[in-house]
Amino acid sequence: MDCDARVFPKKSCSVIDTAKPYLLNQVAVQANEIDTNPNILMGALRGLGELGLLALRVPRHWGGKEVSEATFGEFQELIARYSGALAFLQTQHQSAASMLVASSNSPVRETYLPRMGNGEVLVGVGFSQLRREGEPLTMAVPVPGGYQLDGIVPWVTGWGIFQDFIVAATLPDGCAVFGVVPFHETEQKSGGRITFTSPAQLAAMTSTNTVTATLTRYFLPQELVIDIKTVGWIHENDKNNVLRATFLATGCALAALDIIESTAQTKSLPAIAKSFVSLQQELSDCRNAIHQAQQHPGLELEKKLQLRAWAIDLATRIAHAAVTVSSGAANYLHHPAQRVYREALVFTVTGQTSAVMEATLERLTRRWGEEEEVGTRRQGDKGNGEEAGNFLAAYKSITYSQIIHLSHVIDSDIPQWQGDPNVEFETVAELEKDGYYLRRFSLGEHSATHINAPKSFHKFGLGIDRYPAKSLVVPAVVINIKQQVTVNPDYTLAIADILAWEKQHGEIPPDSVVLLYTGWQEKWSDRTAFMNQDAQGNMHFPGFGKDVIQFLLNERQIAGVGIDTHGVDPGQDTTFAINSLVLEKPRIVLENLTNLDQLPPKGATLVIGILRLRDGSGSPVGVIALS
Repeated sequence: MDCDARVFPKKSCSVIDTAKPYLLNQVAVQANEIDTNPNILMGALRGLGELGLLALRVPRHWGGKEVSEATFGEFQELIARYSGALAFLQTQHQSAASMLVASSNSPVRETYLPRMGNGEVLVGVGFSQLRREGEPLTMAVPVPGGYQLDGIVPWVTGWGIFQDFIVAATLPDGCAVFGVVPFHETEQKSGGRITFTSPAQLAAMTSTNTVTATLTRYFLPQELVIDIKTVGWIHENDKNNVLRATFLATGCALAALDIIESTAQTKSLPAIAKSFVSLQQELSDCRNAIHQAQQHPGLELEKKLQLRAWAIDLATRIAHAAVTVSSGAANYLHHPAQRVYREALVFTVTGQTSAVMEATLERLTRRWGEEEEVGTRRQGDKGNGEEAGNFLAAYKSITYSQIIHLSHVIDSDIPQWQGDPNVEFETVAELEKDGYYLRRFSLGEHSATHINAPKSFHKFGLGIDRYPAKSLVVPAVVINIKQQVTVNPDYTLAIADILAWEKQHGEIPPDSVVLLYTGWQEKWSDRTAFMNQDAQGNMHFPGFGKDVIQFLLNERQIAGVGIDTHGVDPGQDTTFAINSLVLEKPRIVLENLTNLDQLPPKGATLVIGILRLRDGSGSPVGVIALS
């Protein structure tokens, strides 16, 4: 997709669009080698630098991308999906860049930040020891012109890869000084020195070269001091960022899910396909819940910890399932399932605090059938997707002044897609004869006003019966393109239309369904006009463009789309590209809607009544709007 700066002023979509092909084509194919070989890992990191992706949270004037927290989380998840080692290593560098941005030391910022985004300078971090209770492991004493540092830094990642790292040491008053030091054996003229152990033999990601640093009377000059943090700073920072590490865990879970999906295609065991669907749904619920939590910074810490623990639990369980379906081959050290399982163990304890440990243990020690704190589903249920939970229920309320039907009346002469079964009614009981009136009816799953499910376009996609009830009550926005369609019936919604709408109504809220009012609903009573076929049998009606769908999914995190035509794909598109993109996950796709002209541009809530057809590719729906 062409992410022109005029169209994407934040350029955040270009981060994901740029990273994904590189990760798929260059990183995923050598993920096992990246896990064990520091040189190959270094090459993969340099590749990210060549793409300008190593300073995502750095302002543009310092050479960064200045992406949103949501986009950064998506990026972290994406890298973790294809290489845990690369994800872990670049996270250290991204964290160092963020610390430098926050520093008041302008010369240090000018020296480092412009060269960090492209990887010209690579910087690690070494301050996790501040979390430890008891006597500080690294001490700092003020001396003329700076600080003298003594002690050990037990965990510094990137030996032989990063040139420098940011170290932290505790001052006599309990505060902590942060500064830049060389990441190589160093001896100063004053006698101060830094030494390092050999890289630790870790169970996973050995290529990241994690070492222990020892500082002996090392002099940190004032000009290399980044910041002085208050007593307890790291604990407050951990609380504020408790959700950030969840994306490494969910990325690992996605990697394991990829293995299960691939195995399901080669081993014809229904249990594998069933487990894939179930785990995919739960992971989708978890990721949606995390995203919703990001939108509510005031959410209490306990709920955030529960989400972190859920992500960790899913990463280990799905990785275990990947090992299970891979059978004995997973015992080989370099099998993908073996690597991903070990990565899940690393991400279990990454950035761990005592509170994260407690939440994780509570999650892992639940009894079978015990009710979830985070949600309402019990372990014994068949995975109805309810575990996304009610932890945000306090934030959800619906107020409205009118209730509007958005579904057409179903009759035997409604417009039908070519090849769809006819709508038929048959009387099976009459009032006069049987004491009651009853009909049998039949119609296709995609007839009348209907919803499409992933199963319609993806082999292992969910059926409509697996949609959680919570996903069927959603906020909606309405974009009116009737004027454009009057001139051009093949009009497709463009990104410029979105930006123009947002200029007037504000940015489209996350988790909204974007409804497209084209005026086509007025043709419903005329089957020929509604399908609008030309002499060659090609249909002509408006729809969503591919670029705009990618923008809405990546940049606005929408819950789905709807339209008053027979398809969200424009009539001339025979590939169903829009449906396929939207339904890569269990999202909403509504077609043949009506009364969209009665809705406000923003502020309506949709209540979507489905028929829970087992393994259904979709369902006729009764859609009601509250506005």
